[in-house]
Amino acid sequence: MKAMVLAAGLGTRMAPLARGCAKPALPVLDVPVILRVVRALAASGVERAIVNTHAHPESLRQALRDSPLPIDWVPEPEPRGSGGGILGARRLLDGAPFLVVNGDMCLELDFAALFARHCTSGALATLALRDDPRKREFGSIGYDRDGHVCRITERIDVGREKASGLFVGVQVMSPAIFTRMPERPTFEIIPDVYVPALRDGAPIGTWLQPQSAAWWPVGTPRELLDANLAALVAETRGDSPRVDASAQVAGELVAPAWIGAGARVARGARVGPHGVVSAGAVIGEHARLERSLALPGAEVARGAALARAVAHGSEVWRDD
Repeated sequence: MKAMVLAAGLGTRMAPLARGCAKPALPVLDVPVILRVVRALAASGVERAIVNTHAHPESLRQALRDSPLPIDWVPEPEPRGSGGGILGARRLLDGAPFLVVNGDMCLELDFAALFARHCTSGALATLALRDDPRKREFGSIGYDRDGHVCRITERIDVGREKASGLFVGVQVMSPAIFTRMPERPTFEIIPDVYVPALRDGAPIGTWLQPQSAAWWPVGTPRELLDANLAALVAETRGDSPRVDASAQVAGELVAPAWIGAGARVARGARVGPHGVVSAGAVIGEHARLERSLALPGAEVARGAALARAVAHGSEVWRDD
């Protein structure tokens, strides 16, 4: 089983945090988002990953230096879109069904069950959905009583809708998908492939992710902050602060809190509750960091007060 991880976006929505780093290489509790994705794929039996790159490819290679899977890299001199990126990796994917996963999210998903569902369905593709109130924000996909896609947001509606879900950025494709792709280098998979396929009556299946499973998109500074805070609660269970052995803490920590490798919390400073100080970050004297994130190497100035904020370098993004 192979998987393609889409990581060639420009990171525009993540500005200003992605100035020198590809968005999927940003960390959630000091683990790059794309490494979390690849680890989950490996745990589900994926044997090889294909990763496309455009902006800051060196940050992605660094993020996956300890990948549990062999990686095939597909550079894109110009962004090709979600569909064009897959077509650009055809030589590595063609011949058997394959997974496609967005690289800018954290999630719990049984990739093996999704893959097995697709392989017995005869569908052109199978989309992973979840019943989630955020579908009002992101747009929903409707499916009929047989689990086939019958509506894609407001782009197309062929009727017979039974229920709807939020597309979580994971799908399985049959090799026949390549015959339906436009003969141009840049295009998007949903409007340029799935919408015409539905119009032609080609079956596109669905598979539901359990509501209890996590799904944290990481496309904007707010989403990166929320993913770190959600992971902090999920992975520490709100217990005593997690402090790396190499960190230096002279200030106060209030659980839940995370202090990464080589991070420093100066005297008089307070981190938490719900504070994440990534590897190498420095919290100055008498500074406060609550419901906030300090990215690797960030420096929070003496006396600064951060609430719903992300420190990056010597700057601060605030969730105003």
